[in-house]
Amino acid sequence: MHAHQIFEHPYFEERPVKDILEPFGFEVHHNTHELPIEELDTDEDCSLYSTDPSAYIDQLENTAPSGYKEIARFENEDGILIVSVLPKTLFAMYLLGADPLYRGPYTGSYASYTEVYQERMRQISSEGFNSERDGNYMKGELARAAGSYASIAGNAIERGASETSNMLTTDWPFDRAWWKPTTPRRDLVKAGALILAEIERLDRAAAYAKAGEDAA
Repeated sequence: MHAHQIFEHPYFEERPVKDILEPFGFEVHHNTHELPIEELDTDEDCSLYSTDPSAYIDQLENTAPSGYKEIARFENEDGILIVSVLPKTLFAMYLLGADPLYRGPYTGSYASYTEVYQERMRQISSEGFNSERDGNYMKGELARAAGSYASIAGNAIERGASETSNMLTTDWPFDRAWWKPTTPRRDLVKAGALILAEIERLDRAAAYAKAGEDAA
């Protein structure tokens, strides 16, 4: 099956699924199937897994309660994990709808929320701004970059300008080649994604610091 695009985020390589999704307002259900073992499972299961692992994984039963939406099933070190969620907040609904394949009737009109998240994922997957790289920006660069885009968007809106591609700022903390304003709305989407990146960086730094204190 198609896993929700949220699983492209590097957080899922570092932390348990429930620890990431529950703070966003999801109730999370996951069930784990052990990999087929010749001594315990049928020849048919073992044969299917060995010849077509994806088909084997797709036919496994999901035991999530009614109302939960399956968003991923994949193999990990514990076996085969099936993850289903029930959004309990509006933000969780918007986040679920960030992937068009999971967009229900209650998420279709919330383009602003999903676009910010999609832009954040684009920064990670297309431009290489993953958690390791973002961790090097310890002097507020991400927050200042977000402020730069938000500021010129505000100036353009105040003047009634529909484009910002020729607008400059002295607050941009990165190389000039990375400064790519286009329209006020698009600039605000970029600003929102950069704010998310900075919040994530601050949270990681706090978690690492706490882990160091606990280990001391």
